[in-house]
Amino acid sequence: MRIKSRWNKRAKKQSIEDIAGALAYISWRIAGNGVLELENKGYETKSNYHRLEIIGEFLAFLLQVGDRLAYERMEDEERQRFITALAMHMADTFAENKRDLLGEGEYRKAFIDLINQQAEDYAELSFSNGEAGFDFLRYFGERVASVMTDKHFSSQQVMDVEGPDAIKTFKKGMEDLFK
Repeated sequence: MRIKSRWNKRAKKQSIEDIAGALAYISWRIAGNGVLELENKGYETKSNYHRLEIIGEFLAFLLQVGDRLAYERMEDEERQRFITALAMHMADTFAENKRDLLGEGEYRKAFIDLINQQAEDYAELSFSNGEAGFDFLRYFGERVASVMTDKHFSSQQVMDVEGPDAIKTFKKGMEDLFK
């Protein structure tokens, strides 16, 4: 998957919040691509609502990846600003897309509740030197499988292919944006 992750050479220096906004957009693209890849591999989704639920799991996962990568490169205060801005941008985009497809609702709060709950779960899982541990990927695979119609082997597909691909693309985007 190709992403645009470089600033215009003539652009002013970007703030942490600007970088988080760009990375949230990249995350949305990664999540959408992840759903398409699952569908292309024969895993069934029932509706746009169902696809958005899977995208929500991808976004929650990528937020945790972002937090772990930020931990390795930022001071605590800067990391907190970055992750908060990333989460808010993700929540806004997710809620806007849900509203467009499903009508009015309290989608932003539900998404924020999801990422807060999962932050606690992911906190116990291994991620070091920019790489997710087996348990980190397994949890992500189980989360996606829990919302899939076709649960057979979807967890394994997410653990082995979609999760590592998502991390690789996210990591490249984050590295490029911080240059």
